[in-house]
Order: sequence, then C-alpha cells, then structure tokens
Amino acid sequence: MVSIPWLWSCCLDTQTLVYILLFGLLGLAIHKRLRKKPVFLDPRGRAVLITGCDSGFGNLLAHRLLDLGFTVFAACLFPDGEGAQALLTHSSPGQVKVIKLDVTSDKEIEQVKQYVQDHLPDKGLWGLVNNAGISLWGLVEWQTIDKFQKSIDVNLLGSIRTVLAFAPLIRKNKGRMVFLSSTNAYVSFMNSVYSLTKAGLEKFCDCLRLEMKRFGVQVSIMNFCCLSLTSSGKCKTTVHPKCE
Repeated sequence: MVSIPWLWSCCLDTQTLVYILLFGLLGLAIHKRLRKKPVFLDPRGRAVLITGCDSGFGNLLAHRLLDLGFTVFAACLFPDGEGAQALLTHSSPGQVKVIKLDVTSDKEIEQVKQYVQDHLPDKGLWGLVNNAGISLWGLVEWQTIDKFQKSIDVNLLGSIRTVLAFAPLIRKNKGRMVFLSSTNAYVSFMNSVYSLTKAGLEKFCDCLRLEMKRFGVQVSIMNFCCLSLTSSGKCKTTVHPKCE
C-alpha cells in the first residue's frame, strides 16, 4: 500500500513548495497594498458634526477640518466661550455652525438634530466625531454614585445618544463615525470611573462597527495615551496602535 507522505513527495517536491509559498506571500502583499491605497475625498459640500468643541482635541479638529474645506457643526457646551468664538473667526461665513449641546440632554440632542437637518450642505452629513467627555480620578472609595452616573452619562450614554440621532444621516451618505477612547479602557489606575466608561464605549463601537459595515459606514476608535497642547498651541498626542 502506497503511503501518503511518499505520494505527497512525488507530487510536490521542495522547490515547487517554495515557489507556491513565495507566490502566496506575493499575492498577500499585493492585496494588502491595494487595500491601503490612498483615498481622495472632496470635502466640499460634506459636513462633519463634532461634540466637545469648546477646547482641546475637538476644537483643534474643527479648525483642521475647516482648513480642509469641510462644513463643520461644532457642538459646544458653551457656545459663547473663547474656543467656540475662535472657530467663528477662523472660517469663511457659513462654513462653521457653532451650536449648543449638552450630550446628557435628550432635548438638546433633538434640537441639534433638527438644526443639522435644516442646514446640511449638498452632500449631507458625512462624519460624526464623538469627542465630548469628562475625566474623574481617584480611588473608588473617594467617589460617589453621582460621580459614576455623571461620567457614564457623558462619556458613554452621550455618544450613544448622538449615534441614535445621527446614524440615519451618516448611513445615507456612507460616511464615518469616530469615537475618542483611551488606553485606560485596558489599563487603569486610580481612574475606575473613567476606565469603565471607555471600556463600555469600545464594546459599543465593536457592535456598531459590525452593524454599519454592510451600509458602507466606517466606525473608528481612537485611543490616546496622552493629549496635551504645546506652548505654541499645537496638539501633541500619542496614539495607541489600536486605531481601527
């Protein structure tokens, strides 16, 4: 009876196996490169809604998107504040819409949704950036249940509220949703409140990503190790490798 190893060696010698392996690796490399080819998007006529634009990353991102040519709906807790007013003077008239939004308020979410629908540019709402958040530090026993509830309401439920309100508009235009998370979702120390909200947010995004994929909508998580401003006002960040 002919043994299987002997039959295999007759059909495929070592040199043939090496060629098959090399062609396979070459095919994978080509496929990966084609998938990562640059995508050129015309920002004109496309709108992006960003929460938490009063300061920090949200404000800097709004400035950057305005420079690129996007229409920006800048949601601020204090629309009369310095950061919000700086956005108005930075762009051409009508390019930025500064709107008041407390992400814990269902009423304000509905008001902003209606405002956005009434002021959309030609190509609609293309992006949603959930940036609004608060950070609380300290041992668990130092906290109160009110602090836990407040942090969950802002960091987790606030993002869920905006998704429920604006997902139909994003889905219609095959846009993208971006959520700002943190490495504290994986490693925590004296920040149990903040860590649990970011861990919950990432699990929510994992589910949302699968649901939105069939509609051509990209759901991304940005994990920042740290975020600070230099003396010149520029953003200095360290981004965790997991940026999906």
